[in-house]
Amino acid sequence: MSRLWVALLCLLGPATTWAAPDKLIFALRPLPPYMEVTPTGYAGSHVEIMARLAERLNVKLEIVECPLVRCLRMLQEGTADVTMGLAMTAEREPMMVLLEPPYAAGSPTYFFLRRDDKRKVRKYEDLYPLRLGVIRGLHYFDEFDGDNKLKKDEAPDLMTNFRKLVAGRVDVVPAGANVAATFLQNPQFAGRVKAAEWVRPNKVMRYVSMSRTSPWQDERGRLEQALAAMVDAGETKAILERYETAFLAACKKARRC
Repeated sequence: MSRLWVALLCLLGPATTWAAPDKLIFALRPLPPYMEVTPTGYAGSHVEIMARLAERLNVKLEIVECPLVRCLRMLQEGTADVTMGLAMTAEREPMMVLLEPPYAAGSPTYFFLRRDDKRKVRKYEDLYPLRLGVIRGLHYFDEFDGDNKLKKDEAPDLMTNFRKLVAGRVDVVPAGANVAATFLQNPQFAGRVKAAEWVRPNKVMRYVSMSRTSPWQDERGRLEQALAAMVDAGETKAILERYETAFLAACKKARRC
């Protein structure tokens, strides 16, 4: 090797190599049937879907349990790579991207009242006189989120809102259809709450959200390819249906499906 090449190599320094991420950090909040804490660890449809995805990518899955607001902050800071089930909003667009394809269709929103409450919710406008227990930072639907005439009382999670409902501190709690049965079967709420007549359909598809500052951004194509393979093979659908069987049975029994 000539002295000139040796001098150039010394100036350039040691060669650097780029390595793909070896783990996937998944931030999510406890919300059965998607995620719940069990004596043996985390369980739920979203946990299982992401575990299968990590297997396909041949990386370790690291789960971080967090309230919704903190999960969003982790996406913004890049301390978490992905989460699931979040709708895109103008506020969230700078911090996250939605991975294609969507893994499921949206589920309708139910509105729950105390069983002894005689008031009716048969249309959107019937919500105005009532106190609504909502989750801080959660996107429900555009009309609802931007309606300042609604009386909204924020809480960190759905469990807190249902407790406030049975205690009479709020009048109505909106909840996605797929989580409704889990709470209705809870001894704290069984027989004490009821679904309103009005159900708000949801046509928004469900996506995996990825932090814009995640190291997986450079591997986004690989991640989306693995996700698409799961969706095409029916894996995501089968997992979701298995966990949502309890809701479907309760829904049909109540003649609300």
